[in-house]
Amino acid sequence: MQPIVESHQLRLFVMLARQLNMSQVAAELRMTPSAVSHALKAMEADLRCILFERTSRRMRLTPAGEALLPEAQSILSGMESLRTRAGAICDPEQNRIRIGASTTACQFILPPALREFRESFPGHAIRIEPCTARQAADHISADRIDFAVTLEPAAHGGLEFRFMAEDSLHFVVHPLHPWAIRRRVPREEVPTGKLIISETDEETFALIEAYFRKDRLTLTPFIEIANDEAIKRFVNLDMGVGILPRWIVAGEMERGQLTVLPLGRRQLRRRWGMLHAKGRKLNFAESLFFNICREVMRSLVETGGRSGEGLSVFLVLLTAGMRMAAC
Repeated sequence: MQPIVESHQLRLFVMLARQLNMSQVAAELRMTPSAVSHALKAMEADLRCILFERTSRRMRLTPAGEALLPEAQSILSGMESLRTRAGAICDPEQNRIRIGASTTACQFILPPALREFRESFPGHAIRIEPCTARQAADHISADRIDFAVTLEPAAHGGLEFRFMAEDSLHFVVHPLHPWAIRRRVPREEVPTGKLIISETDEETFALIEAYFRKDRLTLTPFIEIANDEAIKRFVNLDMGVGILPRWIVAGEMERGQLTVLPLGRRQLRRRWGMLHAKGRKLNFAESLFFNICREVMRSLVETGGRSGEGLSVFLVLLTAGMRMAAC
């Protein structure tokens, strides 16, 4: 059996080919020039091939050395990649993702996304920190989370927002509510409509408030709660009027339990995405997770809440691979 070329021999060969100076390579490796020379001779003996022409003044690659160098570089790069990949799988510090997420993301986006993610990274530890977009910015700055799946904040200086999908908000009422019966919403009734909406410190409330401010309408919420399922429940009991995206109430609409009406002539759109520190490069696991979340969110919006079921990890991996350079 022929001797196997070892990693330190490959590294020595590649370094010598790059610098063509034995003394410099010896200093970099903290070896003596004599030791480097002996190591090179041993490698050439193992390969039964002369890699360098050496004179008292200079050294240069032989034709054989030039032919073998690309393969040596490729093997060395693969070995380094293997070590990095092993660290990502086995190192507890690298093998962890800390996610900030809005209540809506926790309820609807993360469950199907994490199920798909687990198929590729079963050993990753996941920690989820429920938070608003504004709180997420503080958590990222304080290094309490790696990134957040949330709505785009009004301002995100020092942070980067990666767009996933867009939805729009609507009035949601009981089928027997006067607005549902008339199939229209009198503008003058909006401020007194017993609105059941997200808490005032959330991005959604800020968007809603700004939308109606353009119509010179001031909103006074009847119930504030940061839980879309609870809002649906209150509206289903005919306790007031919710403001939610259509995809969240698609099932109730099909069953005739809730009715959706437009907020007005203008649409009120929200942008969903990932928020993280500016300039932060996502690793492979994080890049894959972003792509999965994006596909889940787009599927939710397009199919009316019936997403996340049967997402193809292969297709998402392909998407992630195509976009790694952008990360």
